[in-house]
Amino acid sequence: MSVSFPALSPTRRTFTPGAYATKKFNAVNGASETRLYGSKAFDAELRLDFVTGDADTTLLLESWHNSKGGAYTLTLPSEVFTGVSQNLKDQVPTYLNWRWAEMPSVESLFPGRSRVQVRLVATLDA
Repeated sequence: MSVSFPALSPTRRTFTPGAYATKKFNAVNGASETRLYGSKAFDAELRLDFVTGDADTTLLLESWHNSKGGAYTLTLPSEVFTGVSQNLKDQVPTYLNWRWAEMPSVESLFPGRSRVQVRLVATLDA
């Protein structure tokens, strides 16, 4: 099951591309060999910061609850990548499934305005 992530543009975005399944073997003499066990990166991370009104903060919290805290995958709207060039967007693999990595953090700035910090992880599901 996939849950919609709100169509909001973040004020800050950090993307980490993920890792490949590799294993490095070291010999006693110091020689090493690295083996690649898959052709796709996984566990990419997307950190998003939003400054939102109460209605949009509610949408983010509802997405967390609807996905059961990361049990269900997320459908990310294009607004999450607003301001990112197509060349850079192409570096975000489409074969990955985005999930909540942790609970969203809500900081009240003043009445009706909050800073919401979100951390998503992209998994390579079988």
